[in-house]
Amino acid sequence: MENRKQKEENEMEIDLVSLFFYLIDKWKLLFLGAVVGVVLAGALVFFQTPMYESNSTLYVLSKTTSITSITDLQVGTELTSDFSVIATSKPVIDGAIKTLKKENIKLTRKEIKKMLTVANKTDTRMLSITVTSDDAKLSCAVADAITDAAVDQMASITQTDPPTIVEHPEVASAPVDNGMMKKLAMGIVLGIFLVGMVLTIRFIMNDKIQTEEDIEDYLETSVLAVIPVDKELAYYSKQEKRQKKRDIVLTRKEKNPEIANIKGDEHRT
Repeated sequence: MENRKQKEENEMEIDLVSLFFYLIDKWKLLFLGAVVGVVLAGALVFFQTPMYESNSTLYVLSKTTSITSITDLQVGTELTSDFSVIATSKPVIDGAIKTLKKENIKLTRKEIKKMLTVANKTDTRMLSITVTSDDAKLSCAVADAITDAAVDQMASITQTDPPTIVEHPEVASAPVDNGMMKKLAMGIVLGIFLVGMVLTIRFIMNDKIQTEEDIEDYLETSVLAVIPVDKELAYYSKQEKRQKKRDIVLTRKEKNPEIANIKGDEHRT
């Protein structure tokens, strides 16, 4: 039983080693897969619409809030989480929609929610409001409207002074990073992976005996002799067969000269 398990483990090891060298031997196909992956990823990045961000930052503690103890700091941290929810609530978005209509910008709740991201900066009581769209001026206008509406709504709910606006939205001068290098790297990896998977499946499904080791492993018998294949001899053998066919055709023409004369007359006319 132990010998059988050991033999199966050895066979698996041999298969993995053979698979490795098989893939190495097919490096051209793997390279082609990488090239195709890069081209597709590059095309995806090239045709991707550039996006623009506009940000604003709020300081959660109001001007009248005193920071005299750790409890006050904890309250500020908890308020930051609450204000993150308030900033994306329907009253805030509706207030922003009314403000944008005055500037002849018509958007729905669904459209604004897709553009809006609210996050708490790590280990701070700062609230970041980010709006992303394919128009830099639109992003700035929406971010400004959301910021004003959120500040008013937060003050109304907490019955305190509104949060302090640390940074106002600005029109972005350049689009956000589209992750080109990351996508190109993913294209290379994905291309090599897919080609490698196809080659691996072909390797596993191939049950033909191809080497001396295969005969010893699968048939459990030793190889008595090996007949090498001479590629040069095979080439000349094919040439010899072609020459024989030509000789046969010439012999038939010599036996039937009338057919050859008729064909010659046809070419002349």
